[in-house]
Amino acid sequence: MPDHETTNHHHGHHHGGWTMDQLQNLMRPDREKLMPRRPVLEQLGIREGATVADVGAGLGWLTFPLAEAVGRQGQVYAIDPSRDAIRMIQDRVQREGWSQVTAIEAFAERTPLPDGAVERIVWHTMYHDVHDRVQALQEMHRILSPEGRWVIVDWEKSPMEVGPPLSVRMNPDEVASELEGAGFRVLSRWTAGPVTWGLTVAKA
Repeated sequence: MPDHETTNHHHGHHHGGWTMDQLQNLMRPDREKLMPRRPVLEQLGIREGATVADVGAGLGWLTFPLAEAVGRQGQVYAIDPSRDAIRMIQDRVQREGWSQVTAIEAFAERTPLPDGAVERIVWHTMYHDVHDRVQALQEMHRILSPEGRWVIVDWEKSPMEVGPPLSVRMNPDEVASELEGAGFRVLSRWTAGPVTWGLTVAKA
């Protein structure tokens, strides 16, 4: 499992301070076992031509599967505060010709996207790590279209060998309560994988 998800490096995510090793670890094949992508993509229910924001994109773990799902007519915004991560996504976009992917260096609290710009948002294992959640939730409410859907996946709040310290983890009830306070409603709760839970929400 990635270094950056262990206790020592836990706060690297939000501040964009990942080392290249930590970024590379994010793409390790064994991550798929712990954090399968399929359930996340199924919950998002992406159709061709859709517009999606992958917030906290890292090196594009979900960005490129999403790009495949939306097709050439769609648009995926890969948003991450790490300059290195964004540069690596951009390199891959150019190298492999992913014209539907736009990489943006930004925090979840403030993105350059217009109001109602995206039909789908995904946050994968980053909710617990966002610095100003009140601001970030307002921002997601702003950029999500009226009929849009936001899928959130985060670590189970139980002791395990991998992932961030137990003290910063949140259970789905805590997160649902914050989301409802920010003008969202929970559509479904689901098991995202062996170590993660999932919530799918829409505007209230």
